[in-house]
Amino acid sequence: MKTKQSAWQHKFRSLLCVSLLAVSSCSAPPEQAKSVTGEAADLAVLQQQLQDLQARAEQVKDANAIKKLQRAYGYYIEKGLWDEVVALFADDATLELARDGVYSGKDRIRDYFYTLGQGKQGLHEGQLNEQLQVMPVVTLGLDGKTAKARWRNILLVGELGKHAELGEGPFENEYVKDNGIWKLSKVKWQQAFLVSYAGGWAKNEDFNKGIWVSGRLPPDAPPTEDHGWWPETWLLPFHFPNPVATYVPPATTDASAKLGDKP
Repeated sequence: MKTKQSAWQHKFRSLLCVSLLAVSSCSAPPEQAKSVTGEAADLAVLQQQLQDLQARAEQVKDANAIKKLQRAYGYYIEKGLWDEVVALFADDATLELARDGVYSGKDRIRDYFYTLGQGKQGLHEGQLNEQLQVMPVVTLGLDGKTAKARWRNILLVGELGKHAELGEGPFENEYVKDNGIWKLSKVKWQQAFLVSYAGGWAKNEDFNKGIWVSGRLPPDAPPTEDHGWWPETWLLPFHFPNPVATYVPPATTDASAKLGDKP
């Protein structure tokens, strides 16, 4: 009997404490209630800012990963490490270099690079094949899983005692995030020029007219745009809008403006 009474008394005290707390909260002065409401609004703004920062941090991480991917492509290409190059591509990727046409899928991309390398990996003695990947403009997709980037590729190629060429041209590439890893999904490069080092572009037309391997390995599809060869000039369209002419400042809410005004 005593035990039942003690349990009942404990429940009563608990209910009484809860009731007193509720009454105390409801009877708080208007100024204090207003302060609590303001603090809740500020907390909501801070939480939104934290989410925005986390999203921005993820975007910076993705952009850096894409830049590393493209630079690795350049380093592997210049040393003829074709298997390493092919590993950078998604399974359904496409490759289109200069005027060779489109090669679809990793197997065909591997065939392309091995044809370029005379059927083997690596450079032979006296061969130079420098590929400088510069001027990146990376644009991330809203889905967080796709991206585009424009680069410029500068070439210094040739063989000791035989020939030497200078070349350059822009990439307009696409990328996909596959199981958390960024890969190349579309590599498209315009050969603006490739000319003999002796006399350069002032005295020479294009060295190979933009044809690297398609005479030996027919493509899966013709070039998406046939831009001709130097001294013809052609602009590979930009994937991104003008970042100044199309700039729209971010909207500022009253709550965030109020929070920003605090000392």
